[in-house]
Amino acid sequence: MHFQETLVCGKSTIINAIFDKEVTKEGEISTKNKKGKNTTTDIKLYEIDENTYVADTPGFSSFEITEIESNNLDKYFIDLKKYTNECEFVGCTHIKEENCGIKKALEQGKISKERYERFCKIYNELKDKEAHRW
Repeated sequence: MHFQETLVCGKSTIINAIFDKEVTKEGEISTKNKKGKNTTTDIKLYEIDENTYVADTPGFSSFEITEIESNNLDKYFIDLKKYTNECEFVGCTHIKEENCGIKKALEQGKISKERYERFCKIYNELKDKEAHRW
């Protein structure tokens, strides 16, 4: 599978698509950064079925992960995890190693560059926090 242009939409747009009508206000996606403009200002639950709800929430620009160790991050990226068995070394960080299954999948177009970059960014943030804990 090769990644091509991706359809970009926000949570409110997805909720409206689920209900096949406008139940919540949709904002525009920025043409510059392809991100939403945070139209939603409060949390609202929409009932899909009995005991089944979907929440529309305000967006956020950052979040903090404290319970994940950097060496376990790949287990949380399900789409990347399947390539870890192709890594040459046990304990591969998928950042600096040469014979890395995830990096090979990236080169072959099996995973997107943006997804891999996000993994690297989070990995480096976790490593920095671990270094400053002690």
